[in-house]
Amino acid sequence: MKPLAWFGGVALLFLLAGCRYTFLPLDPGKPLPPERPFVMARLEKGSVEAFLLLRVERLPYPGYLHLKWFREEALLLEKALFLEGAGGYRVSFPLGEGYHRLVGLWAGGVLFQLDLGTPRLPDPDEEEKEGNGQEG
Repeated sequence: MKPLAWFGGVALLFLLAGCRYTFLPLDPGKPLPPERPFVMARLEKGSVEAFLLLRVERLPYPGYLHLKWFREEALLLEKALFLEGAGGYRVSFPLGEGYHRLVGLWAGGVLFQLDLGTPRLPDPDEEEKEGNGQEG
């Protein structure tokens, strides 16, 4: 009788392992919280300054948010903002004529990018006249 019970147990194990949604343990528990911070950022244009309005909703650990402020392709200013937890922050940047871009970096990766203005793009017709287009 023992070999039959052992064989039945092994057969049952193979049948359960063949089920697609069988997990052991049956209750996997709570998922781990995401390690990426959750922020809402907005860039507002003032008369001589631009303001970053930052709302931190979730922060896995305290650290520095590195802010890089560009005009066209040139880096104008770098700031580091220490974030300890959820809350609101406001940072100002000098504003001039032209296209501006703010990049927020967290733990070496880009967290957000905000733009003010319209970037200068090359005229496609000018590129064709300079010989960059296809010859026909």
